[in-house]
Amino acid sequence: MKKVTDRKIVGYIASAALTGIVLVLLTGCMMPEPQTNAWGGQAQKSALPTPDVKAAQLQISNTMYNHSMLLSSLTPLTAKNTSIKIPYKKGEKVNLADGLPLFSGRKDSRTAADQMKITYRTIPSETYTLTDVQGDWIQLKTREKDRYWLPGWYALKQSGSMTETDLRTFEVRTGSKLHLTPDSAVTWQANQVLTNQALLVAEWKEWYGVSIAPRIWNKEETSYQHVLLWIKKKDITDQKLISDGWFTKEQPLSISFIRHLTDARLNQTTTTKQSVKWLGEPDWKEQSRNLNDTGYPMRIGQTWRYERQDAHVLLTFNKNNKLTEVRWNVPSDQSNNEIPYWSSSRFNVFSYTAQVTGKSMPPTLSWKPKWVNQGNLNYTFLQAGTDDVLLMKGDDGGFSGMHYEDAYYALDRQTGKMLWRVHAGYGPAQAFLNYKRDAVTLYTSYDTERKQYVDRVRHMNLKNGKVIWEYKPAKENPPNSSNKQRTKPTDSAGDIVELKGIKAAQNVVIVDTFAAKNSSNGRIHVLNSSNGKPLWSRKLTTGYQLMNQSADEPYVMYWEQNKLTAADPLTGRTMWQVDSEKSVFDYIENNPYFDGIYRSDPFASVPLQRWMLLNDQWVLLDLSSGRKLSRFPARGGQQPELLQDGMMLIREHKKGDLYGDYEDYTTALYDPESGKVRWKLDAKIERGLIEGDRLYVIMNGYPAAIDYRTGETRWIAKESIGRNRYALNQGSYLVIGERLLLPMHENLLVMNKKDGTLLGRVQDVVMGTPEHRDREAKNGMINRAGSEVYVGSANGRFRVLPANLMEGDISP
Repeated sequence: MKKVTDRKIVGYIASAALTGIVLVLLTGCMMPEPQTNAWGGQAQKSALPTPDVKAAQLQISNTMYNHSMLLSSLTPLTAKNTSIKIPYKKGEKVNLADGLPLFSGRKDSRTAADQMKITYRTIPSETYTLTDVQGDWIQLKTREKDRYWLPGWYALKQSGSMTETDLRTFEVRTGSKLHLTPDSAVTWQANQVLTNQALLVAEWKEWYGVSIAPRIWNKEETSYQHVLLWIKKKDITDQKLISDGWFTKEQPLSISFIRHLTDARLNQTTTTKQSVKWLGEPDWKEQSRNLNDTGYPMRIGQTWRYERQDAHVLLTFNKNNKLTEVRWNVPSDQSNNEIPYWSSSRFNVFSYTAQVTGKSMPPTLSWKPKWVNQGNLNYTFLQAGTDDVLLMKGDDGGFSGMHYEDAYYALDRQTGKMLWRVHAGYGPAQAFLNYKRDAVTLYTSYDTERKQYVDRVRHMNLKNGKVIWEYKPAKENPPNSSNKQRTKPTDSAGDIVELKGIKAAQNVVIVDTFAAKNSSNGRIHVLNSSNGKPLWSRKLTTGYQLMNQSADEPYVMYWEQNKLTAADPLTGRTMWQVDSEKSVFDYIENNPYFDGIYRSDPFASVPLQRWMLLNDQWVLLDLSSGRKLSRFPARGGQQPELLQDGMMLIREHKKGDLYGDYEDYTTALYDPESGKVRWKLDAKIERGLIEGDRLYVIMNGYPAAIDYRTGETRWIAKESIGRNRYALNQGSYLVIGERLLLPMHENLLVMNKKDGTLLGRVQDVVMGTPEHRDREAKNGMINRAGSEVYVGSANGRFRVLPANLMEGDISP
């Protein structure tokens, strides 16, 4: 996908790079993809071709340790301090094999062999420059100027003849030693307790390479990897080849041991055929997440899932059947329960990561879809639905709402076939279904064919995408204009006109523009939605705000000069007005991180009652008459949420701030009819769904059920979900029979609605965290209409599932 220079895009790249750095620091074990086997004969040369520039735009080095941190971790060594003869001068590039452990400092026997804290290994795409030689060690600098230590023997030509062996366990003679490298004076006692979990993985002349697993795989937001030491062959008294089928043996291996096997053997050269041989057939094969970063064509691979009650391992393969990612999901326990969940944000690199989940591992549950549509943008949000057509929005999910590409498209509701599609590119875009629900008005600000920012308003047939009419805000500059660059359209006075967007009311489309160049005033143009002909226009003063949200609403509504006005859509005549001074509080509906007062139904009309912020009160208005039906005082930090029965959850920040952690909020259940608060809790409660006497919510980040009458907590899924609770903007609850569905983290979870027991995850559904798209996720990620469930995803897939298959018996 060709890029267009844009300040928003540049800022996005910088933000994405910063996010990538943070995530790599937190996950620790992100190994960029090797291109050859770790012991494949001659050492890999570091002088590699320059990486592809496009691929580098949103990628960062995998070597992220701070230099001062590394220097402070140096260990004074008691071994002889005579430098080995290195065939490189300081400042020269060093040729190294792939997959060698990189150390944060020089090590000796005072550091236990299973506590080396290895987080990075050598990779062929990196350049390593010699900066120092001390004893048996050399110091290397990467292109990012991060510094690591490595035993100098690996820089010698002779080390290139080491070879990989089949994985074997072994026993040792009493008094044997493990050496840093063959013949190294830096040694450790090879006691049987240590070597019981070790593996023979390589050999060189009269030496075996020994892989020592880390004592703790995860600690303090970091994942560790095995270290490579050496032992004399004569010190091995017995060795046993490890048979294949590691994950499927009748006598199961321990998860820690299997993890060591995968850490020592799997890399990007691993094929699907080898994986079946070593691990056995997977329990499930699913479509993977997008393996490319935003701004690049979607690349979907296949993820193999191996599941046991005590751990899951996920292997993801690219289209060439080569391994690109290994991910362990392990339940939290005393040794790892401080580790939060982090998703990899780095792409086109081999990664070996871990996720610590809750205390229970969700098994995969089969739920066969009626149909699946595979799009080419990560997120698929349902916008609206008719009997025949689903109006969809696709978004690549870029950082903080930014994107390289989004699109609107229509699917046949019965088959999932794409009917039409409009690419919106970098720019903002909006879509409104008309009152008859047979056409859609689409505003786009970027022309993907001309590669220019051009505001367009098109009214299209919903079924076939045919343009019925198109509105051009003003005349373009004449073709023979001396100005060769693209300029904004001009109005009749010659001033530059720029569209802010569109709104809709019954039978009309409202085009919102700036009144003139450099003006803070605005002008609305009201068009007949059937033919696009102008009906009336109105100039509005600074600070005005359009209030319409749907073509179901009877009037054109705007706030201006301390009045909320409802105008007749066809004539512009004022139908009712409500006096309202400008509120001292920001209107929360304008905050893109707020998920909205309402959970809208894509298949239903919009109610003709609306909560609005008028002056310093939240007021429930009858949109037909302007009559005030209810009200309550507005305060800073409020986030109202309307429930299905008209009751209101009112979240408030204790200090009136706009943002805060969960513990900074209280939540009250407000009854608009009586004007009374039924109950109030010292918690942040979101995404409420009423069923009977239960209110299913997200409480302080965890799925929970509350007694609707009293506010008493019936259950909360802290232990089953795990410590990470910051992934809320993914969707809403759905109740099917006795089951409760909720998109959370990367899965569509299934819970027992009575006690919150985690029953499992739905097969082949990849969820995500669509940042800055909270309203789209809340309303469009998961919905039910009659006997069908509509589910979006984070890998371009949208599916329709029969509800009755989830209501019956389910099993892994």
